[in-house]
Amino acid sequence: MPNIKEVASKAGVSPSTVSRVLNKSKSVSEETRGHILSVMREQNYIPNSMARGLSNNRGYSVALLINVDNSKAFFNPFFNEVIHGIETVLYNNELSLIIANQQTKGDYDRLDWIIKGKRAQGVILPSNLLYPVLVKKLQKEQFPFVAIGEPEGIFDAIDWVDINNQQGAQQAVLHLREQQYQKIAFLCGSLKEVFNRNRLLGYKSLVEEPAQLICEGAITKEDGFMMLKRLLASDKPPDAVICSDNILALGSLKAAQQVGLRIPQDFGVLSFDNYPIADLLEPTITTIDVDVFELGKQAANILLQMIENPSSSRQACLISTSVQVRESTKRY
Repeated sequence: MPNIKEVASKAGVSPSTVSRVLNKSKSVSEETRGHILSVMREQNYIPNSMARGLSNNRGYSVALLINVDNSKAFFNPFFNEVIHGIETVLYNNELSLIIANQQTKGDYDRLDWIIKGKRAQGVILPSNLLYPVLVKKLQKEQFPFVAIGEPEGIFDAIDWVDINNQQGAQQAVLHLREQQYQKIAFLCGSLKEVFNRNRLLGYKSLVEEPAQLICEGAITKEDGFMMLKRLLASDKPPDAVICSDNILALGSLKAAQQVGLRIPQDFGVLSFDNYPIADLLEPTITTIDVDVFELGKQAANILLQMIENPSSSRQACLISTSVQVRESTKRY
């Protein structure tokens, strides 16, 4: 493969002119730029982004920080879809994605390697890695970063993108009411998680006096089973349930069937997160579909805007949800 000097010689220009074209400098005329790009194609020249980064003190990558000790992140099928969304944007902007490990609150060597080594132009990270020290470090270095997931209140001045969880819960309640369910229960994980709190807020905004129908802190299929079994044995049992994920929905479905309820005629089950499992169960599960591919795309778009315009105003982006109707709630 030819190098930059050989491309310059073939095009009849200096290597610095070729370099300016590669770096999209406006100092090169459109005619010259077109000629050089034509020569590059003829010569099958592929720019070396690492060398370009070294020459202009700029990385040609974006880093995604994750905690590799959190195995749930890797088993979550949404993880790959988020990366797919990020990569789609980066590829179209001639950038690469680096996945870097950020394990603990006090370990920032990898972050220094990214920032001070000019390995990347910006960082995308999940909101559960937003520790105060890390945020201050990024802000001190004036290094662009975007969080995936709405952060806690102390981080309300940073850029982030998340699913509109309140909207999703409201859509769930409205759908169940359209199917003539009257008493709707709500099962979710820990309310320490912002997304669970937002889903609960959306539910409460449409369901009056729901306290006895709310169960929080559920994680496993067994939790979903036991919690719904307890609600069904109460004096005023629900006739439908909204679950914060498919695992809880699986346990709830089993509990309802065990006490002899027909799905969806006697009891409705609706879940957040349109996992493949929702379409494989019997009956299939109605879900609130969250577009995590779009979540990744928007996170990358916001970050690129910050990189191009460091003084741009803060952005908080919510991705809309929709109801994927299946057998578990389809009465009519």
